[in-house]
Amino acid sequence: MRILLYANADAAEAGGVQAVIRGLGRHLAARGHRVTTGWAQRNAGPAAPTAPADDWAEAFHVRRGGRWMSLRNVARLTLRLLRERPQVVNIHYASPSALYFLALAPLLRFRVVVTCHGSDVLRPLPQDLPFLARVIEEADAVTVVSADIAALLAELGFTPKRPPHVIANGIDTAFWSPPATQAASRSAAGAVPTLMGIGRFEEVKGFDILLEACAILAARAAPVRLVLVGEGSQGPALAEQAARLGIAAHVDFAGRLPPEAIRTHLHAADLFVLPSRSEGMPLALMEAMASGTPAVAADVGGVARAAAGAARLAPPQDPEALADAIAALMADDSARAALRDAGLARAQDFSVAEAHAAYEALMLELARARRA
Repeated sequence: MRILLYANADAAEAGGVQAVIRGLGRHLAARGHRVTTGWAQRNAGPAAPTAPADDWAEAFHVRRGGRWMSLRNVARLTLRLLRERPQVVNIHYASPSALYFLALAPLLRFRVVVTCHGSDVLRPLPQDLPFLARVIEEADAVTVVSADIAALLAELGFTPKRPPHVIANGIDTAFWSPPATQAASRSAAGAVPTLMGIGRFEEVKGFDILLEACAILAARAAPVRLVLVGEGSQGPALAEQAARLGIAAHVDFAGRLPPEAIRTHLHAADLFVLPSRSEGMPLALMEAMASGTPAVAADVGGVARAAAGAARLAPPQDPEALADAIAALMADDSARAALRDAGLARAQDFSVAEAHAAYEALMLELARARRA
């Protein structure tokens, strides 16, 4: 097959969607398919990944009201598609940019798969919301990262051409697995416990809530050390917040790190914390569970279903409740050990090989039934 993977995202960000797309692209290429990857943007930075020669970045914006289509965007995308001649286009995030691909699909005879990752349906941008139903309903197939997202599409009254395919984000459990000698409790007796958060430094990820929780713990004379891995537009604001709260000395903004370094941090941390305001199927949580790190997570979106009892849940956007959940676990060695074991077991249900095989099977089915 000739496959185009396109995401309405920044190629340079270290997000879960970026990891999913790159992993899927490598799998499909290894299987003998011709794969190209497109992104809405690429804001190059010192830690930005090296892009393959056929990687590209172009945005296809739509107008609100009246005539949504830009003829310039149509021309640019048509030329791109004529060069690549994809049989299947897999668009990650149900964004309005998908409408350009959907409009050209009958003419250029390719199939469109739209993949919903969570925030695109749970918390769509106001300017995207009017186009969401059309994107979902005109796609040849829709995949979702959790059954919760599939149920939400039905609740919203969207009627895709076929029932959504649930393909959970997969993880490499062998890579993340803990050393055989790793103990359930990492910190030495009397040491300050280490928490870890991973993700884009954007409002949706809720790291400002986690900083507030850490300040509450410090005020209770139960300080913690926090390691935050990631980057994003909210980075400076988060650093200022930590200073304002008086906990800057206990917060390590580690920046963007390669997977091997993230794994090392996870294996050393006492708790992983996911304070998000919205999530579909959180890849970082699954990787933390696979690493044997007990987890606390905000009960949003598909988190509860994904964790299935293998993470301590806390009410979302509630720093006090998050602090309570962290404190309760740090005071209970047996509870942390139980979560560690449950997380390791649950992570085995999210095989990256199975996820890749499901995407490939769907694309092959659509490619064989190409547009007449």
